[in-house]
Amino acid sequence: MYATVIAILAVFSAPSAAAGPPEPSSGTFGPTGAPAAVSARTADGNTFIDLTARPGAFTGTFTGTYSEDLRIVVHGDGSTNFSAELTCQCIVDGKSGTITIRLNGTGTPAGFEAHYRITGGTGALAGLHGQGTLGGPAGTYAGEHHFD
Repeated sequence: MYATVIAILAVFSAPSAAAGPPEPSSGTFGPTGAPAAVSARTADGNTFIDLTARPGAFTGTFTGTYSEDLRIVVHGDGSTNFSAELTCQCIVDGKSGTITIRLNGTGTPAGFEAHYRITGGTGALAGLHGQGTLGGPAGTYAGEHHFD
């Protein structure tokens, strides 16, 4: 019985794995070439534009190249809503791998703003989580990230 009590105490007093503290993220991003495909259609006064596999690059906290699938809805007043998923071959805090980033935002002809969220990773970036904002026309991002 003494051994059982010791084993139970050892399990409950062992340090638990916890996420690291949030670290600031910032830098720039932008397209580096033409998308593999572009399609557009109009419905109810809105224009829907889909860009498939548009290449781009990040600098700063996230450094690497990405491929982006982007959907833009242009409304009659010129305002936009958009959503995208990016897959980046990135280096973050000296660790390399692939991360998936999803974003949603709004814009006008003068610029845009969006919220991004890191939704997955592979390689040394498998435990990466993060979120923040990005905007333009300059193409900058700022937020926070941490590793499990």
